[in-house]
Parts: sequence; C-alpha cells; structure tokens
Amino acid sequence: MKKDYITELKDEVLKFERKKVDPKIIKKFLSKLSSTNKVTKELNIDEHFCAFFVPVNKKTKSVYLGHHIKADDWIPPGGHIKFGEHPVESVIREFEEELEFKVSQNQIEIFNLSIKDVSDNPRNPCKLHFDFWYLVEVPKINFNFLRKEFHDAHWHPLDEKTFKKIKTKKYNQIVRSLKEIL
Repeated sequence: MKKDYITELKDEVLKFERKKVDPKIIKKFLSKLSSTNKVTKELNIDEHFCAFFVPVNKKTKSVYLGHHIKADDWIPPGGHIKFGEHPVESVIREFEEELEFKVSQNQIEIFNLSIKDVSDNPRNPCKLHFDFWYLVEVPKINFNFLRKEFHDAHWHPLDEKTFKKIKTKKYNQIVRSLKEIL
C-alpha cells in the first residue's frame, strides 16, 4: 500500500536524524507536517515546502549556482513542491524546467534541510519556505538556464570567492558544507 503524502514527507525529514542537521529544524518540519496537510504553495501561499537542488560535479569539486532574479542572490536552482509530489519528483521536474536537462532519481541525494523567512521580498507572495536540499551529480556542462528565473548561472568552484557571492547566511553555510561532502 502506498503511503500517504504527509507520511512520505515525514519519512524524508526523518532521514536527517542521523545527519548533521540542526535538530530544531527537524522538529519544526515535523511539527508543520503534524499540524496541517496544507504544505504546498497551491494550498498555503504563506508557508510551504520547496526543494533546492545543487548540481554538483564531484570530479571538479564544483557547483552550479544562479543569480536568482527574485531572491537577488547566487543560489542553487529549486522550486516549490506540488501537492502529492515527493521532493525528489520536484527536483526532477524543476531540473528539467530550469536547466533543460533530464536527471534520474539515482543521481539525486538528500543532504540538508532549512527554513527561510522570505517575507522581506515584496515581489514574493511567500512568507516562509521549508526547504529540502538535494545534491544532483551531473556532468559539468553549460546548462540552458531559465532566463526568467536567473540573471546568470554557471559552475563555481567551492572557494571563498564563490562563498562571498552567496548573501543569504544559511544558504552560504549549506553550500560551504559541500566542501566536506565533495
């Protein structure tokens, strides 16, 4: 029997009990999932779940980041999770939409969680994002990125010059943590 949608999301969050994720973040994710099933943008414009995916190339120890138009920050691609969609399915869909490249589930690995207050951006109707973070191992190619999402996008080495570009403190910490993983 297929698990219900909320149970699938809880299971994805529980993968972090043994990883280096702040237990308070895990608790907030689980609390959100226990208090409502309205966790997608279609059902709750204010607070909902999203999926970031970080295209990585382990051979060159590099990551693909974009200068996001709405966020005005260098961040990995990603997007809102649709109702009934597992976060990995969101990654597969968003990867193709934003970078015009097909990936498979075996290229995707969950590695972090974050919660971001996005209410300070007047161009964004969202208030709070509960973000699943995934690594997607891909060849180092020039993706055809979505011009309506990003001013620019390209591969970056994991170095101080790259880290200085990422203004959002939590996102910066998460991308920095990739030095240990890659």
